[in-house]
Amino acid sequence: MITLTLLHPVQSTPVQSWSFENDSVIQIGRAVENHVVLYSAVVSRYHVELRQSNAQWEVVNLGTNGTYLDGQRVTQAPLADGSIIRLARSGPNIQVQLMGSDAAGLDSRPTQAESPTHGTSPQPAAAAPLQPPAESQSSAQFRELGQHPWPPHPQRENQPANCQHQRAETDALVCIDCGQPLHVLRTIDHYQLLKPLGQKEQSFIAWRAGHVVVLKTLGLSSGSTQTESLRAQAEALCKISHPGMPKIYEAFEWQGKFFLVSEMIYGQNLKQLVMRQGPLPETQVAMWAIDICHLLNYLHQQASLALHQSLNPTNLIKPTIPHGLSQVVLVNFGALSDGAELGSAAYTAPEQQAGQPVPASALYSLGAIMVYLLTQQAPDAFYRLGNQEAHLSVADIPNLSPGMAQVIGQLTAPDPANRYSAESAASALQALA
Repeated sequence: MITLTLLHPVQSTPVQSWSFENDSVIQIGRAVENHVVLYSAVVSRYHVELRQSNAQWEVVNLGTNGTYLDGQRVTQAPLADGSIIRLARSGPNIQVQLMGSDAAGLDSRPTQAESPTHGTSPQPAAAAPLQPPAESQSSAQFRELGQHPWPPHPQRENQPANCQHQRAETDALVCIDCGQPLHVLRTIDHYQLLKPLGQKEQSFIAWRAGHVVVLKTLGLSSGSTQTESLRAQAEALCKISHPGMPKIYEAFEWQGKFFLVSEMIYGQNLKQLVMRQGPLPETQVAMWAIDICHLLNYLHQQASLALHQSLNPTNLIKPTIPHGLSQVVLVNFGALSDGAELGSAAYTAPEQQAGQPVPASALYSLGAIMVYLLTQQAPDAFYRLGNQEAHLSVADIPNLSPGMAQVIGQLTAPDPANRYSAESAASALQALA
């Protein structure tokens, strides 16, 4: 028997396993007819085959982006118990367990998979990494825990006692041998900041106790009123949980600033996906829109502070690792209180641009996102001036079915009162999926 286990890209913990007892050839790739199907942009339709000859298994590369066995690129090579296969240089990692092996004794070296969403990482430092402050040393003035407990520290076999990161790749954030950060920008509370997300350095990829997370600045506490507002927002965000959003672990105040800590979601955002694949079919767009509607319906039942005010293709990720039942995940929760950008104007409802967002504003953004996914054009390319106010002209959008045109038209109605609710939008989209 051979067992294949998909590993988390950072923690190296099992995500999904497949066992094969009688197959002598196992195919892995994106195509649905493979034995193991992995939905990743860097994985070829038919990427790799595992073949058994007598008692020996071997790996055979078929993918254009290459296959790596224990860090070395291979065309064809024998498999050993505990080997780790990486599909493409930045792709998923699969651990191999051969018949008769004790799964608990497998080498579980962590790897940092490059995420298309995050791009290139800083150069690693050769020196040993900085150690985070002890948990008891926290100077946070306020701390609110989320609905998800902090994950346990990953257990690693054969971890080097004094690792010098000799096998560190230039684009990695953590060492594949010891799991420690390779380059730390600075430390905030218990978190070591590894890399900024975006140009304004308001969100960071951060590390704590063996786990990579996202640390986002909610805002600066500049007075008692501002402090109360930020604290209320932090508390509201820590009360929500849904498969269509990252897990939120905690929020805290540190040196006059409020921060939100959430799960790292690996994958391509929808803007990147469309730029790579081109316009998407209506059925696919409708299915993803239904998932977003389910999330919006949940959020609209919560406190208004928890509403997401930057709904656009960049903040929607198709995760590499399945995230519950949702095919897309909305990231970047927590609107900045200083009035910084709250989303691209092309995806923002008129009333939200005027500083008066309502729940229906998110439905407008959803309609605009669907236009982009279907056309690969920014929705403002289809804006027309009428009654001295620009509006989306659905009639000018090419190749829409009548049903899709009707749904987008109602989602983007200038008057919020004329738009769908999230629940009714999901029902209308069911007929198109």
